[in-house]
Amino acid sequence: MAHEAETSKITEALHELEVQTIWDLPKIGPFDFSISNAVIYMWVSALVVFVFFFVIARRLRKQPDALQTAGEVLLNLGTGHLTGQIGEKGKKYYYLVLTIFVYILFTNLIGLIPKPVELRPYTPTTNINVTFGMAFVVFVVVQYQGFKRHGVRGYVGSWLSPPGVPKAMALPLNLIFFVVHLMGEFFKPLSLAIRLFGNTIAGHLIILVMLGLVLEYQNYLIAIPPLAFVVAMNGFEIFVALLQAYIFSLLAVIYIESAIYAGH
Repeated sequence: MAHEAETSKITEALHELEVQTIWDLPKIGPFDFSISNAVIYMWVSALVVFVFFFVIARRLRKQPDALQTAGEVLLNLGTGHLTGQIGEKGKKYYYLVLTIFVYILFTNLIGLIPKPVELRPYTPTTNINVTFGMAFVVFVVVQYQGFKRHGVRGYVGSWLSPPGVPKAMALPLNLIFFVVHLMGEFFKPLSLAIRLFGNTIAGHLIILVMLGLVLEYQNYLIAIPPLAFVVAMNGFEIFVALLQAYIFSLLAVIYIESAIYAGH
């Protein structure tokens, strides 16, 4: 019986990872347009990012306050450290990368903020559809840059074997290089999506399981260790939220750069 109770408490805690439908809307074919807590938190994150930079832009000062300083630090990160290696050719994507970084950071952190009981807590980046959607945006930008700058022949040609390969080996090597590179192009967004999803959901799973143990035993001596672990893990999750946003953005920059300078 104790084991069943423990299982039920942990399962109850893990319900936070389930999507909660707020407003039911009719489906159109396989597409469900219902508004869920995941969608609401994504909207909230987007609104926070927009308001954050909008307010800073509207009240710029020669002597920046704390808010403007935070914005300038993020701007320097986006246009310097993250995207510095792209160069002038990729300058137009500085702010796209910065937006991706800040948006992922907010969507990672929003699951750690207490919410109203009516709206179940949820971290959008624990949903593979959300992370894949952002990775797909990067994929589209990469392919657009590659084909626009080099043309179909030039861009696809950069996937083949390098010049100087003997003619007898060129054909089989070209086939191998083409298949490997083509698969790599499609695996890039997949790896971006799974990396962000996996690292985010792993931390939340550990926290929720520990919270389930606390709720199960409800005894100070027994509950203090897992509760202390939960507090420590929440602090660590803030670091992971920042790290995963940084890794996703940095890889996006590397992929865009590889398309811009394909063949060089």
